Amino acid sequence: MMEGSARESLREVAVLAPICQTNEWCLIGLIVAVIAYYYISWRKAFSYWTDRHICGPKPIPIFGNVLSLSLNTRTLVELQWYKKYGKIFGLYISAKPWLTVADPQLIKQILVKDFNSFRNRQPRARPNGLLIKNMVRARDDDWKRVRAIATLTFTPGKLRKMYGLINHCCKDFIDSLDKDVSNGMNEVELKQLMGAYTMDVIASCAFATKTNAYADPYNPFTTKANNCLLFPFGKVNTGIYRRTLNTGASESDFFIDISRSLIQKRKKNNEKHNDFLQLLMDAERSDGDIQEASDANEAHHVNEGKDEMEADAEALSDVVEKKLTEDEILRQCFLFFNRLRDNCHYSVVLYDRLYETKDVFNEKGEIDYEVLSRLPFIDALISETLRSYPPVLRLEREAMEDVMLGNTGVKIEKGVIAEIPVYAIHHDPDHYPDPFTFSPDRFMPENRDRIQAYTYLPSGSGRLHCIGMRFALLSTKLALTQISHSFRFSRVTDTDVPVVFNKGRALCQAKRLVVGIQKR
Repeated sequence: MMEGSARESLREVAVLAPICQTNEWCLIGLIVAVIAYYYISWRKAFSYWTDRHICGPKPIPIFGNVLSLSLNTRTLVELQWYKKYGKIFGLYISAKPWLTVADPQLIKQILVKDFNSFRNRQPRARPNGLLIKNMVRARDDDWKRVRAIATLTFTPGKLRKMYGLINHCCKDFIDSLDKDVSNGMNEVELKQLMGAYTMDVIASCAFATKTNAYADPYNPFTTKANNCLLFPFGKVNTGIYRRTLNTGASESDFFIDISRSLIQKRKKNNEKHNDFLQLLMDAERSDGDIQEASDANEAHHVNEGKDEMEADAEALSDVVEKKLTEDEILRQCFLFFNRLRDNCHYSVVLYDRLYETKDVFNEKGEIDYEVLSRLPFIDALISETLRSYPPVLRLEREAMEDVMLGNTGVKIEKGVIAEIPVYAIHHDPDHYPDPFTFSPDRFMPENRDRIQAYTYLPSGSGRLHCIGMRFALLSTKLALTQISHSFRFSRVTDTDVPVVFNKGRALCQAKRLVVGIQKR
């Protein structure tokens, strides 16, 4: 009986063995086919630039050149590529081709002359409801309408009305620092301190909220803001990282709820305030609106000329809807908080020559808005800081159609991202002799005309430039003049020379800024 069962089992094994072997070979064949498919696909994708005879760093399968940017100090990597491959070279972000363009005339073509062909930034994958239709994420006609209306909130006249709010925040900042120094503090971490100041300024001017960030760094507003700002503008914008941007909805909802309740309260009680929220609520675009004249005392206008003014007018023409909806107001208010916070606390500089501005203070120890706006040295100082440490390391524009770049013979095909390496351009000795030496005199009025247009791009240029730059400059100038008037700074053991930056960041962010401090 047992012998019969054994023989039967052997027969079954004999029958099944070829089938198992066949299935095993099928599985192996399938795996090989999949590997071959992806190998051929990636090989084809990563031959995009070599097929067009454009050089660039060698990509890694799946990641392209992302790992080099993510795992190293981004500023150094982009500068090395710029020196090695020149002013036009190809990159791969995952498998997507990007073209780096650093020639000033070609930059002008992308940002100004052919603006309609490069009117959108890099598209973002699956933005959440809060990020849709803000000025950074909006595209085409949505961007044009929101930008045209929101621009009205950043005119010099509107900023002048908010100067009192900023000045009040600055006084709190100085008082808090004075108290700490009086209690024996002789070293200060300026990055953290300036972050608290800018948090207070933006919260006051965007949300009509005082954070008291110096005394209580863990209050809900400050904590939510830091959590919300942890990812959105820090990491390389790959598909992997972009999916993380949709997390933290509770933080986003926190700011939306604050803004919505303020809007409802103001409408119900007919309240008026001098802040961004109110300006956005009141802003209404008319066909005759034009921007106020640029302030020639500020270096960020070095790229402005006839072509730029005409491009501005054309880009924002034919806006049908004249006001923002409540949801759009909420999105812009949140965007202002994110971007302005980044743009305000980068300009921490230690320069004793700032004390020379002491004579511009009145008998109350205050400085007038008009006087502050026209101090050439402080503008030169901040401009040189932005040249040395630009807050945004690169500008990105998506080609909406095929475009030939000047007479180079290089075509940017539809869908390709044109990247402008701001940090590398700012540190090119052909544009700025001895570029790693900090020299504010480069931007003094008598020297400013030596700066070639489109080689100074801390806030971008063309129609997509940062409209909040005036606000960032104003709040930074006020803080620096006040702090230099009251305190003296010095290098200490923990001062990093040169400054050490965070790796893999799309923004130029120092790890820390520790200095010695004493009262004047």
